Amino acid sequence: MSFGPSTTFYEGASFLTATGPRASKACSDSLRTFNWDITWARGGPDGYGRPFVGINGRWPCPPLIVSIGDTVRINVVNRLGNESTAIHFHGIFQNNTNYADGAAMVTQCPIPPGASFTYEFKISQSGTYWYHAHIGGQYIDGLRGPLIVGDPKAPYARPNQEIILALTDLYHNEAPSLIHTYLSAKNTQSTGGAEPVPDSSLINEGQFLKINIQPGQTYLFRVLNMGAMAAQYLEFDGHDMTIVEVDGVYTKPMNVRQLFVGVAQRYSVLVKAKTATDQNFAFVATMNTEMFDLAITPPGQRPLSTNGWLVYNWNKPLPKPFDLASRIKPWDDTKLVPYDQMPILKNPTINIELAADFAANSWGSTRATFNGITYLPPKVPTLYTALSAPSPLLSNPTIYGTTTNPSILPFNAIVELTILNHDTRAHPFHLHGHNFQVISRGEGDPAVNFPGLYKDPAVPMRRDTLIVYGGSAATVRFVADNPGVQLFHCHTEWHVEAGMTATFVEAPEELRRRGLRVPAGHEAVCKGLGVKTRGNAVGNERDWEDLRGRW
Repeated sequence: MSFGPSTTFYEGASFLTATGPRASKACSDSLRTFNWDITWARGGPDGYGRPFVGINGRWPCPPLIVSIGDTVRINVVNRLGNESTAIHFHGIFQNNTNYADGAAMVTQCPIPPGASFTYEFKISQSGTYWYHAHIGGQYIDGLRGPLIVGDPKAPYARPNQEIILALTDLYHNEAPSLIHTYLSAKNTQSTGGAEPVPDSSLINEGQFLKINIQPGQTYLFRVLNMGAMAAQYLEFDGHDMTIVEVDGVYTKPMNVRQLFVGVAQRYSVLVKAKTATDQNFAFVATMNTEMFDLAITPPGQRPLSTNGWLVYNWNKPLPKPFDLASRIKPWDDTKLVPYDQMPILKNPTINIELAADFAANSWGSTRATFNGITYLPPKVPTLYTALSAPSPLLSNPTIYGTTTNPSILPFNAIVELTILNHDTRAHPFHLHGHNFQVISRGEGDPAVNFPGLYKDPAVPMRRDTLIVYGGSAATVRFVADNPGVQLFHCHTEWHVEAGMTATFVEAPEELRRRGLRVPAGHEAVCKGLGVKTRGNAVGNERDWEDLRGRW
């Protein structure tokens, strides 16, 4: 299969994009420049009109389609007027360009209204990714889009066409208001801290998508979940799928009838079209309600599914969508085997355990925690602390601030990370800068189709976002070979805002040895905000272990 961008389409409600020529070399070595004005735009994909955060005056945001080996340069101007922004390229490792990772107050300062900022990085991975705002829940309001990296050496026969299917949940109210309510003491007192429930679901930022299908052809569907909260099931009526990629990792082919796609997860699947054209077929995406508080939002109050059609014959009727909720089967992604057959990483050299939970803070509001700590952003971006600290203190977690929940990862260490989910519901956990081997999974809740025990496979599944089911645990491993600052967090966006985030300061001595330099334009944005670019977590350069106040 050749993941070539020339055949990738992203078709939403009145939105269709085809891209330029397929890369014909293993690495195209092209500079791809994109100019993005971040703006407000009106939209109403489910019939309810509201403002969205868009690009260049339009929403949905465009897919970003490039080839392996390209250098990507994105010139951003924030024209929102009332909100800062920052953009993360989800799943892209950012080797030697950690400053382009896009997490506000982690690897950069927020981009304030009126300011310009350039992201530039080399693409060394192929597959299905996405970009999204990484500040203040802003991607809930629309700043999100597919990121597709073509690869002429992908290990499968070339499909006739590639089609993006981006699944999202939609909220009618804007994110700042929803976050304010969610994090309030009143919400804790009245609902126990329930998260906002989506108003509807979308496919490619629209509904009722119709895809033209040619009989006998093979299609590659790139399926991604760009939602804020809801995992989704997807099934094509009458058509099997063959998984060939997960979160940017090529896999041995695995045939399935349906997918279960957690927030921020991605799958590429091959679908063989039928040879006859005497009928059309529905496909359905339905939200997993396991994370919803159905006491607040009773079943049937809001639509949980959306659908589209595979259209073989435009003169034939479109069938009624089927009830996917009645067809849902247990899902076990641990059966996926990486195509490269990378063996299990043995003999971990560092072990980290993170217990995810919720607790009320001192004024009665519900907050999320790892090991009892709620993440709060530092006053100096954590990467800038790592680049400015005295060498003897680089591996001292204190200088990065206790509320960033920091762990220091030695260079090339084999890291074993165990996630204990003390919550009763599932969480999609994402690691920046890496994918990881899934080494084991513990018991979970059968009501959410937990796949059962899984431990120490010879060739573990690899991905960058893993669902850990309620009351269960999972263990992953990766090599700390990407110096920089990497976040690990729940990708339920409400939980990011509530503080379910930890910081991995990875190989800080090696980072300094390599001489990473933050672009001058990035530092200028900080200066314009009055944010220091040197010092510990509170900007103290005199006593690096003193975190009192602001310096």
